[in-house]
Amino acid sequence: MLLWISLLILVSVDGQAPAAKKVVVIPSPPWTPVFKGEKVTLTCNGSHLLDPKQLWWFYEKGWQKSSNPLEVTKGGEYRCEMEYSSISDPVYLVFSNNVLILQTPYYVFEGDKLLLRCRERNDIKLTRISYFKDKKVFHYVSENSVLSIPDVNSDYSGLYYCKAKNKQHQYTSEEVKLQVQELFPPPKLKTTTSQPTEGTPVTLSCETQLPPQRSDTKLHFSFFRDDRVIVSDWKESQVLQIPAIWREDSGSYWCEAKAVTQNIQKQSNHMKISVKRIPVSGILLEIQPPKTQVIEGEKLVLTCSVAKGTGNITFCWHKNATKDCLRKKTQSSLKEELMFSTIKKSDEGSYQCAADNNISTIFSRTVVISVMIPVSHPLLTLSAVGMQAAVGEVLEFRCEVLEGSAPIFYQFYHKGLVVKTILALFGDVASFNLSVTTEHSGNYYCEANNSFSSQFSEMLELSISDPAERSLLIIGGTVASLSISGLAAVALLVYFKLKRKSGGSLVPELSRDQPITDPQESGHSKSIPPVEQQPIYDNVTPFVEDVVYSEVWDMNQGKINRALF
Repeated sequence: MLLWISLLILVSVDGQAPAAKKVVVIPSPPWTPVFKGEKVTLTCNGSHLLDPKQLWWFYEKGWQKSSNPLEVTKGGEYRCEMEYSSISDPVYLVFSNNVLILQTPYYVFEGDKLLLRCRERNDIKLTRISYFKDKKVFHYVSENSVLSIPDVNSDYSGLYYCKAKNKQHQYTSEEVKLQVQELFPPPKLKTTTSQPTEGTPVTLSCETQLPPQRSDTKLHFSFFRDDRVIVSDWKESQVLQIPAIWREDSGSYWCEAKAVTQNIQKQSNHMKISVKRIPVSGILLEIQPPKTQVIEGEKLVLTCSVAKGTGNITFCWHKNATKDCLRKKTQSSLKEELMFSTIKKSDEGSYQCAADNNISTIFSRTVVISVMIPVSHPLLTLSAVGMQAAVGEVLEFRCEVLEGSAPIFYQFYHKGLVVKTILALFGDVASFNLSVTTEHSGNYYCEANNSFSSQFSEMLELSISDPAERSLLIIGGTVASLSISGLAAVALLVYFKLKRKSGGSLVPELSRDQPITDPQESGHSKSIPPVEQQPIYDNVTPFVEDVVYSEVWDMNQGKINRALF
């Protein structure tokens, strides 16, 4: 696993390790030794930030308050001190009476350019100058010049002197001991803990120290694990923070520090870091929404989480107690989700999750998920043909759905009122029989409900007829018709009797054999003038009392009706 790291700059503004709080004595000119009679100016570095009255110089075996800079003409040990700082390192001034001297810098550090100067007291031009190190010639020049040796290291430490000629004599300088100092010591790798718990932060620091004389040198740092670099580029910070370390990050750690401008690079000690893993525990299986019965098409999310556990955790989902994983995922997170964006009936079953981090494996409780199907639009059917029936018939009322999870409640409605409720535990249909009366006429519909969805059927209109009432109506109509005919016959009889007594006649006599023409049978296109319609009677035997034969012609009907009175 890759380390996720952040670099903390816990150093000075320029990003370097904080220099020791030492002041530095800087000589000018920067050569040693010098000839007697010459002056050397000593500056206590940092005095421009503080009150000069708080400056002390150590020379002539004692501390004295003095000005800064300080001009001296005597050899010896010199130091300085300021308030809130430590005493500087000593500077040893050497004043020589010799004719020829070899001058070197006061401080020489690895990676520096070493300057050597062979000088005659009166600065007379010298020729055939030879430079010696540890009694051996290592360089030769023909005339006065400063010998420059780049990028020195500790191998250049030793005893140096020079030989030279002027026009008359050859001279040899005294030996000068030159010590090439370490620019900075090998860094030390430090850590907050060498046995961290997995998932906890770890801080590594690559600690080293620059000398006060080179406090402005820029250093860069790099960190490694098992010969592989952790941070790809060199960084200014000497601190590496790992927000969360994992078991896979166990190994041997070390760091390197290098000077930016000099070719100086140093490696720290190796440190073994062993990361401890915590077993998984406290597994929990949750449902969102928090119910085990869901409607087909809804969204359902199962969340498996552990309270503790480090490292990569593998979550495995099992369905219906199968050994194979329905879904498997390995990650550093403490929880994992199984989401059904649109759950189906086929997703129904028992679910369980397992968590494993190669230290321990634990299983959650089992959750049984039931997927409920909403009821479809119900269909209401009646056994009545054409939705018509007679009183006393037994009709079947049937309500059914094509889809819907059981149990299903069916309710039958007549004119908006519930007339029957049926619970179908397993089936998708409900029915009942009813012997109908005329009161059962009207509209019917049914409702299907399985506790989480409800649907209504289309409305049907049922008509119930009563045969007995129809017979009474026919008989009543017949009696009424006969009654009217009887009254009409009596009226005619009375009328003719009265007429007979008076000897009058209301209409001209017509022969029984005279043809009667139906005006509608006429082929003429002319319309027949309206004639007042009156009954015509033909008495067949006028002299017989109490028996009258009549013949009636109806002009509108065009028919001959005979009646016996």
